Amino acid sequence: MNTINKDTYYRDHWVEVEQERVDAYQELFKWRPEMDPLLAPADIQEGHIVVDYGCGPGGLSLELARRVGAGGLVHGIDLNAQFIKLAVQYLAEEGFAERTQFHHVSDDRIPLPDQSVDRLICKNVLEYVPDVSATIAEFRRVVKPGGKVHILDSDWGMLVVEPLGHEKLAELFAAAEHAYHTPRIGRILYSEMKKAGYADVAVKILASADTRGRSALVLHNMVNYAKTGGDIDPARADALYAEIRQSIKEGTFMMILPQFLVTGQV
Repeated sequence: MNTINKDTYYRDHWVEVEQERVDAYQELFKWRPEMDPLLAPADIQEGHIVVDYGCGPGGLSLELARRVGAGGLVHGIDLNAQFIKLAVQYLAEEGFAERTQFHHVSDDRIPLPDQSVDRLICKNVLEYVPDVSATIAEFRRVVKPGGKVHILDSDWGMLVVEPLGHEKLAELFAAAEHAYHTPRIGRILYSEMKKAGYADVAVKILASADTRGRSALVLHNMVNYAKTGGDIDPARADALYAEIRQSIKEGTFMMILPQFLVTGQV
């Protein structure tokens, strides 16, 4: 097993993503109509300039490009060079190349001028950044007065996975926690936005139960993160995942991971 730096792994495993995960994320990150409530508070309009912070292979960027129309522009930003290449290709194939620009970055700074965009969307990224407060301040820098920052993120302390139950899930997550810088980010987003000076900060929590196993990749990744950290016997981690796979096969699986939607005005 490769040796990792547990102090930086939360970031390293997004800078370099193994091909198996890349392939899976291309499908997992695609926007689906049932996800529309996640974007509703952002109030994206035609003609808007929008940042997709942590754009991955472009699934959300495509939906944003549809919403801003021909007069708008979407800036996709990511640490992973392969994601950026895939996003450029994906948006071109879908016919949205002219209204999207993608930026490969090496830190959490946004390569855009002050007060240059109408909206900034950050979906399931802040749990991995080294300084949440500084990143939220950086969001505020690039958004025009009156514009909005819309952050979506989970809170792993509220995760439910059956059949594992509380004790087994806690055992697994404790071994995998080095993969997340701020795993309980959801519960602090409201206060972080308020402290950063945003106005009209609103928070909403959306949760749904996955009973079909669509979230299996998330748990598969967690098992792999646990094994890379060396704090759990690999056979034990595999056995826990086998329980999950068996429950999916039997139709008894359920996973719930609430999503916090926090929106603030600049």
